[in-house]
Amino acid sequence: MLLSAPAAGRSRIGLVVLWLLVPAAAIVLLAGIGDPIDETASYLITWLLSVLVPGVLLWRALAGGRSVAQDLGFGAVLGIAWQLAMWAVCTAIGLPQLQWVAIAGLVLTFLLVPSLRQHLGLRGTSPAPATWWHLLTVVALLLAMVRTVAGILRLMPLPPVAFARNQDVWYQLGLVQLLRHDVRPSDPSVLGEPLIYHWFANASIASQSVMSGVEPPQVLMHQWPLTFVLSLVLAGWAAGEALSERAWVGPIAGALAGVLPGNLQLAATPPVAMSSAQQLQAPSGSLAVLVMLGLVGPTVLILRRQGTKGVWAAMVLLLALSAGTKPTLLPIMVFGCVAAGLFAWLAERRFPWHQVALAALAVGFLAAASAVNLMGSTGGSRLQLLAALRTMPFYKQVTGDKSYPATGGWVVPSLASGNAAILLFAATLLAWYLFVSLPQLFSLLGTTLSPVRRDPAYWWAAGCVAAGTGITLVLSHAGYSEYYFLRTVVALSVVAAAAMAAGVTGEQIRDRRVWMPLVIAATTGFVTAGLIRWSWPYNPHTDTVSGAIVALVVPFLVLAGVGAVVILWINRSRKPAAIAVQAMVLVMAASLPAQLNALSSSVRDAVEHRPLPPGGGGRIWLSQDQQAAMLWLHDNAAATDVAVSNVFCMPVRYRPRCPDDAFWVSGLSGLQQYLGGWAYAPENLRRTKHKRSFLTQPSPWPGRLRDSLDAVERPTPELLTRLSAVEGVDWVVADLRAGPVSPALDQLAVRRFQNGGVRIYHLR
Repeated sequence: MLLSAPAAGRSRIGLVVLWLLVPAAAIVLLAGIGDPIDETASYLITWLLSVLVPGVLLWRALAGGRSVAQDLGFGAVLGIAWQLAMWAVCTAIGLPQLQWVAIAGLVLTFLLVPSLRQHLGLRGTSPAPATWWHLLTVVALLLAMVRTVAGILRLMPLPPVAFARNQDVWYQLGLVQLLRHDVRPSDPSVLGEPLIYHWFANASIASQSVMSGVEPPQVLMHQWPLTFVLSLVLAGWAAGEALSERAWVGPIAGALAGVLPGNLQLAATPPVAMSSAQQLQAPSGSLAVLVMLGLVGPTVLILRRQGTKGVWAAMVLLLALSAGTKPTLLPIMVFGCVAAGLFAWLAERRFPWHQVALAALAVGFLAAASAVNLMGSTGGSRLQLLAALRTMPFYKQVTGDKSYPATGGWVVPSLASGNAAILLFAATLLAWYLFVSLPQLFSLLGTTLSPVRRDPAYWWAAGCVAAGTGITLVLSHAGYSEYYFLRTVVALSVVAAAAMAAGVTGEQIRDRRVWMPLVIAATTGFVTAGLIRWSWPYNPHTDTVSGAIVALVVPFLVLAGVGAVVILWINRSRKPAAIAVQAMVLVMAASLPAQLNALSSSVRDAVEHRPLPPGGGGRIWLSQDQQAAMLWLHDNAAATDVAVSNVFCMPVRYRPRCPDDAFWVSGLSGLQQYLGGWAYAPENLRRTKHKRSFLTQPSPWPGRLRDSLDAVERPTPELLTRLSAVEGVDWVVADLRAGPVSPALDQLAVRRFQNGGVRIYHLR
């Protein structure tokens, strides 16, 4: 029965009020951890108008409207590609605020061109979603924000609060600072050295900082992560709906991607990760997860032969975005295309032109990324079998191997001896890795179960997941970043698993004989995992192989045994497809107790305002004086100024072989450093030669190191004149914790700032 006009009006008002809960909750949640209300509101409006609206319009125009869920989800990713293009043009001509004009121009184009005008409005040409869709979407977004703020952002207070933040936060912040003014920045810590790094996520943050007027630390640490998780939920929802071609799968996929994500973590696992996709110190890795979900949209249409020229254009934009987001994305895409291509070739007996074209595009963008220095952070990496074991529980206690990543031979050093006990331990860790990854690995079943195994889209997803899971085990990155291969596909894999399960059950899901066993399986998994987590003894200091087996593998075997008994009991027909789906539902439900426990604990801590761990004794702790001094420099120096300092290491006092990853001077001040931390410089990474840590190398620029120390400890008129006139140095940052500061600086330069820990001088 159609609603009357007043009833329809009340319904629309109710939906508007419902959706307004999302920005209102974002503002309240961020205000609770120290973000000013007006700045959060400004940022949210900027994100909406600079990313989401253009992305939705472009997706509708290029791919056609299929549903509001897909418009929002894939548009949230495509909008970042648009944003970066506009940022690059406007920043290159020195007018970054012109991005607002570009947005107005895009909307005006859609208003004036008749063929595009149909895509305007809240739903464009897509059918109006049902009320349940609005309600579930808003609830999912609210839960994702609560989880993110309480469990992640609250643990990262804004500067200048004295706190121990990961050193990579400062490295990423330094890139954001430079990208506010420059489309091709140099290495923030080494004057004149080209930046070899994938910095598109940083550029997106820089663009939003400039347009909203909010300072980079706040955007990087609090606001961008919040809109990221909103996009993650929307993109997961869209990908699940697109893969399964069923609207009801979207809410499940969105929840698995962004609301309660995580691996199968039972009693013996390390602390629960509140998000398998989100890391504040690695926005590029987080964005890679989102882009991987965005690639589902055009890929599915192309592989199912529904791809128009517009869809191919959207694919090109997303692959271009991938090229500068994370190097891991493109090889994973290639593996997925190879899997889909082999299936099409063998099953359909014709050459897979579409798959080959997609793979060729990915390879082309990979080559382009390398050519323009976007393939950074890979220096010092190498192939090494099972190198990822180094980061797994009990590895150092049991093996005694304390080797640095990417060092050693073709296999991780502890296994080179062939010791039987160590080999058994390695098998234990490998089994644990696969058990923990079970929710993701279920997506591989899409290649074996009817009817989904006849769909090349599921073969593509399986190829991507297999690549991400497998490459992690055979690559050794100098900073353990081989795990980004696994991280990149973690959201895609659970979304694909949910879509696969829906495709296998089909419309039978409405049959009580189908959904009741699924309810029983889910209940069994949830209750069993909860009991294991509550009762299983766990010794974090286990140093024996038998202890590791009991701690890491036996809990999963208990879950497997209970699950097998229950599934065989409720599925007496022994149909492989039914058993597979029930097992997947059981495992997915078993992953929830750990996540719900972590979520409830973090919310309780936030509500009760429990203090954060001070971290004062940690290597990466920074005082309020140090941060306040750099914020003063940021506010009082020109964006193009250069600083020399005596800060290279964390902790701050310099000595030979100290950990050379102090990036907080460039990060907080936003100034180019004559020489700062050199840990991630490609020249430094190359010099490890797989024998030593990149953190303890001597500086590749010994002359600059000597000049920097002398400028603070032993300044002379000749040295400071050369630094100023020849090298372009404008400021001297002298940290009293890093070493002695010469009184002569007060005669040779102008002291502009001083607090308890830092002095800042301006060169005459």
